[in-house]
Amino acid sequence: MLLNETGVAKGSHYYFFTPSETIKKHYYHLICCGHYYCNADYSIKRDYFPYLLLMYIRSGQLHVNYRDKSVTAKKGDILLLDCREPHHYYGSDGLEFIYIHFDGPNSQELCRYIMKQHGFFFQHKRNIEIGKQLYQMIYTYQNEQEMSVSDCTCTIYTMINSLSAKQEKQYNETSPVDQAIHYIKANINRQVTLKEIAQHVNLSPYYFSHVFKTETGYAPIEFATKNRIDTAKGLLKTTSLSVSDIAFEVGYSSSSGFINIFYKKVGFTPTEFRNLTI
Repeated sequence: MLLNETGVAKGSHYYFFTPSETIKKHYYHLICCGHYYCNADYSIKRDYFPYLLLMYIRSGQLHVNYRDKSVTAKKGDILLLDCREPHHYYGSDGLEFIYIHFDGPNSQELCRYIMKQHGFFFQHKRNIEIGKQLYQMIYTYQNEQEMSVSDCTCTIYTMINSLSAKQEKQYNETSPVDQAIHYIKANINRQVTLKEIAQHVNLSPYYFSHVFKTETGYAPIEFATKNRIDTAKGLLKTTSLSVSDIAFEVGYSSSSGFINIFYKKVGFTPTEFRNLTI
């Protein structure tokens, strides 16, 4: 579909979609998507638009004011905006970008979580792959073809989820989070503290907690508990050790305390879990 909007140049395209009630309820889905060539007259300023926006800049510059921050996105950069919040973006001569507006069950919650942890502006090497996926999606429709509901859902989710993946590390580089995880697993037979783990990786407890949760989705001690429970599950299923022995193996001084936390996290007692057919 050709465009006739201020600042949008010849050769630009966009496409609209009207999802069924079933798709709205169960799947991630497109509202519209497009490939724009713009000049300095292009400007969008809204207080509210009820959908999420993913943009990939192919050339030029896009200036964005969002959440009390101002950024200039250039070639290879990605923007993720919840357009239910006030937003303003405007172009410069030579701007080219591709985008989707999308929605779906829990999509706004997922994007809000990603933006809380990583912000709305992404400058990563993996952006190239996301840009390719976005381009292929848009040009499926330009070629008057259709994506299946499941393919569309998977593509949108994969692109969004990729934004929260760990940044690439240099060869032989070990991050503080990796060091902390190794330390937690090496000390599974006792209760480690936040202060102790933070000291091990030479970070303040506050900063370490923030970095750890950003990368793993868990607070450090929450992760340590998860690791003990996961190990206990394996021991319950692969050994004949008693529940009290397993409790000791994973750092609990009493079987009653272990049973209580296991039930709280798993929904079964250790014995019930051992007897489950997996």
